[in-house]
Amino acid sequence: MALLCFLLALISSAPAAAEVDFDELAEAAPVERLRQTLGYFAGLGSRVAGYPGADEAARYVQDNFRQIGLDGIAIHEYDVSVPIDKGGYIEVAGMAEKMVLYGIWPNLVKTSTLPEGGLSAQLVDVGQGDYSDMDGLVIEGAAVLMDFNSGDAWLNAAYLGASAVVFIEPDSTVYLEGEKKFLSMPLDLPRFWIGKEDGQALRDRLGKGGALAAHLEYRMDCERRSAWNVMGTIPG
Repeated sequence: MALLCFLLALISSAPAAAEVDFDELAEAAPVERLRQTLGYFAGLGSRVAGYPGADEAARYVQDNFRQIGLDGIAIHEYDVSVPIDKGGYIEVAGMAEKMVLYGIWPNLVKTSTLPEGGLSAQLVDVGQGDYSDMDGLVIEGAAVLMDFNSGDAWLNAAYLGASAVVFIEPDSTVYLEGEKKFLSMPLDLPRFWIGKEDGQALRDRLGKGGALAAHLEYRMDCERRSAWNVMGTIPG
């Protein structure tokens, strides 16, 4: 009985949980300000460590920490090895302009860098990358044009001996689709992203079951670049 009375006394003396004023929280972080902040970060381009967008994002966070009055703001700089996109293009027979290519994340340490002098191959459209989409097409040695939102179906083209994969930008996508476009082993199969309009122009040019002579140039190098942790303190 004495123990029970002691426990009841502890419970009755415990402070009640603080109530949250959600209206007050909403005023502290209005939707429009959040939208502007997200829009700013989205407008920086790639924010992978080592790219200009990451530098700008770190400066933005640091400036905002100062504006809201955080204590003990500190910058921790360190080096990382990062695959740096040096640029590339594809040019196709019968089309006057070169189209910009962007490299997909490396397969472990193997980037999508092409050999000196580039890659010349037949370009074919394999749609979603299913085996049925490749029926009747010569895939071995070809550069294949494929929908980005196709999971890991690009491996089907790899099994059939494709020399490169060019993914067409979709209307929208999710992070999981990106994760399925690279491996944790150094498979030597260059993979690229092409803008939606350029990709559609290539698709229209190829038509169903067609093939066009194409030339691709691209380079991506792993380099040591600076990255930052930005830290601030809220006194307890």
